[in-house]
Amino acid sequence: MRGVLMDTPHFISIEVLSGCHQKPPSHQVNTFIMSVDPKRSTVESFNAYHEHHNASTATHEQPLTDAERNAMRAYLQRTEVRLSTLHRIATAFISGAGLLLLIPVFFKDAVDNLLAVLLTHTANQFETLGTTGAILTILLYACLLYPLLLSLVIPLYGVWLLLKDIVHFYFTIYMPGFSETLLNPTFALSALMFSTDESPRGKRQVMRHQYDRSYMGYVLPFSEERKELYFDDLIENTDGLIIPASRSIEELEAAGVLPPEADTQEVNRFNAALGIARGLDRTLAQEVAVAELALARHVLYLRRLVLRYVKTLLMFIWTTAISFMMLPLLKDGRFPVFLVLAAGYFIWVIAVMPIIEWPVTWLYRHRHEKPPVERIDAQLRQMQDLIAPYVKIGIGIVGLALILALASLAL
Repeated sequence: MRGVLMDTPHFISIEVLSGCHQKPPSHQVNTFIMSVDPKRSTVESFNAYHEHHNASTATHEQPLTDAERNAMRAYLQRTEVRLSTLHRIATAFISGAGLLLLIPVFFKDAVDNLLAVLLTHTANQFETLGTTGAILTILLYACLLYPLLLSLVIPLYGVWLLLKDIVHFYFTIYMPGFSETLLNPTFALSALMFSTDESPRGKRQVMRHQYDRSYMGYVLPFSEERKELYFDDLIENTDGLIIPASRSIEELEAAGVLPPEADTQEVNRFNAALGIARGLDRTLAQEVAVAELALARHVLYLRRLVLRYVKTLLMFIWTTAISFMMLPLLKDGRFPVFLVLAAGYFIWVIAVMPIIEWPVTWLYRHRHEKPPVERIDAQLRQMQDLIAPYVKIGIGIVGLALILALASLAL
């Protein structure tokens, strides 16, 4: 197929190839370069050529058939079902019955009791060594406080990552169709507008209803002071980027959808509200494109959220279990307090990394081999990669605490 660029003050008529991604003949490119501006660089002129080449071929695309439109509508319906399923999964983990049960038990019974035991045994454990014994006692306490704090920090760090994942799952500062410099937080699921190419006449009627004062009041149920605070300041601070491009006053007047008595300021506030909800007038094909991206984005964040939830839950269970196993022994005077603490934390710190790797290991268990670490992306490994150095240090420190505890019994 061949398309023709029409004569304009800046371009001469040249034939362009369409229908396939082929490099235009060099004589066509050179002719275009000279016709645009002899002072422009070759790269700039070549890019300009392709912009007009693409524009010309786009105008020759056939309109979507009814069957193609019906296929897109059916896909959007399936998308809504899939997105609602993903959000139900996220909601189930946000409620987090397991974590909500373990967190109060962890702090009230485990951490509180272990700290109480340490504080009640502050005497010099190496009395026969005098000053050296006091130094060794301080070192012993420090070596036991490190795993105690680590056992507190790792589960809480998991909760922090989990909360961060929840925010990223539900909110974003970007949205297709809006400027990348807008940077206004919004819900990851945008408002859904009637497609512009479904029925242009119907779209205009819809917009005429929307700009009726009673309809706008449904979206702007605020006092004048609140409207200024919520919308006027935002419009000014974003240089108007919060207003969807298709909802500018000029576009609305050109479309003839504004009532004669329309208040321009109120209309801009209404448009800003649509922008906050990322309500953009898109074609049906654009809606499908955004729906595909939304599904990919939600899966991307949800898989990380679910795995981190499981890892955090495992850390709470493991830490709480070790704490509860140590507490009866610590309360029994027949067992040396510092030896129990050192041995208990040594078992805990040795098992931390294998346990936190369990969720990923389970995925590969049918292969009867270690998971290919290089095939697991960093998003799924962030938690264990960040805590691994501290756990390695902890193994050495708790090992030293175990040696000191045994030495205190020998002296």
